[in-house]
Amino acid sequence: MLKQLLNEARLRLRITTTGPLLVKSGLSTVGGPDMTPVLTFRNGRQEPFLPGSSLKGVFRSHVEKIIASLRPRVVCYPFAGSEGQEADLEERRRTYRDSCGGRFTSEAKDNDQRRHYLEAHTDEVYACSCPVCRLFGSTWFIGRLAIGDAYLVSAPVRELRDGVGIDRLTGGAAHRAKFELEVISAGVTFECAIHLRNFEIWQLGMLFVVLQDLEDGLIHIGSGRSRGLGWVKGAISEEEHESWPGGFVTATIRGSDAREPVSELWGLGRWLNERPAVRETGLGRYGTWYDDLVKLPAGIERRPRGIRHLRVFTNEALAQLREEAIGHFIRRIQEWPEESAVLAALAAGGRV
Repeated sequence: MLKQLLNEARLRLRITTTGPLLVKSGLSTVGGPDMTPVLTFRNGRQEPFLPGSSLKGVFRSHVEKIIASLRPRVVCYPFAGSEGQEADLEERRRTYRDSCGGRFTSEAKDNDQRRHYLEAHTDEVYACSCPVCRLFGSTWFIGRLAIGDAYLVSAPVRELRDGVGIDRLTGGAAHRAKFELEVISAGVTFECAIHLRNFEIWQLGMLFVVLQDLEDGLIHIGSGRSRGLGWVKGAISEEEHESWPGGFVTATIRGSDAREPVSELWGLGRWLNERPAVRETGLGRYGTWYDDLVKLPAGIERRPRGIRHLRVFTNEALAQLREEAIGHFIRRIQEWPEESAVLAALAAGGRV
């Protein structure tokens, strides 16, 4: 699957602080604040930024909670080997399935034949992975969602805030527990690029859920979130950037898109599968679905750019795509197949 580029989606995400924000650098200062924001050298100066790895971690954690709320035991528990630290192991097992990466590692441990098989059959690894690992990756499968560092697009404004440790016995300030924070003020805007390749339509919906919650201010970023830090809002930028159009942009390779009707947007399942391998489940190669597509409103024309054809979604067209894709996401999670059905689909001819 990863040796072909079938479809892509790109956007630029603007994140604006609505309150103080601190993504800690982890480096102490001499005679300065105890906690400072992470910095990078850019535009001839040191300036704060939001690391793409931090954003990806926040997005993944948020999606895991959403999927676990929609249907238990669909998303995996990412912290394999930490069962001894669980306060309520039975509750965790009712909510999450076993770690995808941990499961494949366990199968391959001390079994070279199984390890070589899994390394050669990425279709099975992908098909048997949970929804979050399919998009964000695991120790056995590379993620297909890339999130770049978010750099400043407005003037940086930083301020010092006092903090104090709380005495758990009295509820008052602990003696000599004062500390200082250097935070980014409200009203500062960052921007990053997000790139998704070989997507399924429900994965677009998963991404749109995160973007919608960012727009609604429901996702907090950085340190001190329980103390009032990290309040942000996000939106898709509709401004052109380095000759790349704004809005939500999908792309296919020129020539291959002759199979895809102008009135439809195909996901990975529709690109891969000519017919479902197992008709009862509709599953085909890589555990994808044949009906992996959405109908598009009129006027979304393809634009040539290099070897790609682009489609640009803004305003009402973007809103319609978002609602359709989120609907796919909810339906797929609620109907997520058991592993036995996935393996049956591969055995019945879905495997490449």
